Amino acid sequence: MKALLTGASGLLGTAIHRAIIEGGDACEAMERPALARLDRRALITRLRQHDVLIHAAANTNVERCEVFQDSCYQDNFLLTEVLASAAREADIRFVFISSTGVYGSGQTTPYAEYDDAVPTTHHHKSKKLAEGAVLAQNPSNLIVRTGWLFGGSWANPKNFVARRIEEARAALAQDGVISSNSQQRGNPSFTEDVADRILALIRGHHDGVYNCVGAGNASRFEYVQEIVTRLNIAVKVVPASAAVFNRKAMVSDNEMATNWKMLSIGMDEMPTWKTSLANYIEHLLRTETAK
Repeated sequence: MKALLTGASGLLGTAIHRAIIEGGDACEAMERPALARLDRRALITRLRQHDVLIHAAANTNVERCEVFQDSCYQDNFLLTEVLASAAREADIRFVFISSTGVYGSGQTTPYAEYDDAVPTTHHHKSKKLAEGAVLAQNPSNLIVRTGWLFGGSWANPKNFVARRIEEARAALAQDGVISSNSQQRGNPSFTEDVADRILALIRGHHDGVYNCVGAGNASRFEYVQEIVTRLNIAVKVVPASAAVFNRKAMVSDNEMATNWKMLSIGMDEMPTWKTSLANYIEHLLRTETAK
């Protein structure tokens, strides 16, 4: 398999690139600025040199998307539509990375793929529109809804676990307390686990919409509390309401999902988030110490 990957330097993109290479296949990275410079014919010509285009690049700043809506829809919807159309003409598969946030706030239990998706933020609306464009171009394309990703290098500014470790260490020098949202729930998901499963879906020629999240769910408070517990430092995590964080985006309190479709077709459940988190934190701290 020869894959072309956008967003290869992101949290998930890095893990997908690794999984492809370690699996013995070829993977070429294609960054978003390069996409903007290519005309349609040049893009199609380039795509024909590959078997699959995996689109993991996105505008993930949910708060900024509420203020700069045009940029949000250009990045997440329009670009995805252009790529999916070009992939159809090039006759290659298209894989789009979406979010469990698209489900919105219609229920309080974890969402399965058969549940309605009614997003509540511009970021998630743009992703849902992109999903529709992807399947309209080719029903055999693959959409993967994931969420609450953790992983990657310490230096990546979007590394949630690394930033919480820094926050906990800083709290030690102050009042020893950090607060976290106890209302919102989701599925912490290890990028390496998600990347491996995306590759399994691609190699198994699966199509349509799939949830792909770590097994089990947690509130943000429980998630951060688990990180701090693994650090074994004397910092107290206290629960706080969503209102405390004064967000612009009306993010749903429920971003939980189940891997219903994968389980229904006989695939194994994803690793539990607590197990993957413990292993990742051990690796992260070991890597930091070795520097």
